[in-house]
Amino acid sequence: MATQSPDSQYFRDSQTQAEMELLATIVETDVAYPWNPAQLESESYLVTLEQEFALSDAFSDSDIAEKSQVLFAQLEQVWMTTTLQKSLCEKFARVPQDFLASIAQSVHNATVKCHALADQMVESVLDILPQWAEEDLQVLARPLAYAMREADSDAVEVVMATRRPWTELSEIEQARVSLAVARYAISQLEISD
Repeated sequence: MATQSPDSQYFRDSQTQAEMELLATIVETDVAYPWNPAQLESESYLVTLEQEFALSDAFSDSDIAEKSQVLFAQLEQVWMTTTLQKSLCEKFARVPQDFLASIAQSVHNATVKCHALADQMVESVLDILPQWAEEDLQVLARPLAYAMREADSDAVEVVMATRRPWTELSEIEQARVSLAVARYAISQLEISD
């Protein structure tokens, strides 16, 4: 069976048919969009469009206000996550970017879900450290969480002091660095609130 090249008759016919259908769709529109909205004729066109898509028919004012608050809260969370991720990338350049993105996304939920600082840190890194048991991460997080309650929180700097690439770190060192990143992210969220 011979294969047909893109230049085959079938390809040319289907391409021509698609072009003709596109041209027919463009030409057959009932009313052209009024390019000058200041013209009197365009007012009726725009009013008709507004009536077709009127929110007031589908939602009450309280529904619109409630849904807009939810939308704005979601937008704010996305903005905070993006800003936090950028901050983490600048401070922790040697940590893989996907780890930092995951921590930035999960840290907000962790602060809502957990009350204790160590629990928040562990919750933030569970997705990127699936090989670790939660209890083991708790053991690593507690000293870091308590040390960072001091006014001069040098614990992140101490953990990050080793200059070896991420891939050369042991699993324990990677877990400690991840927890330090999570603690830094939590502190950044507290500052922005």
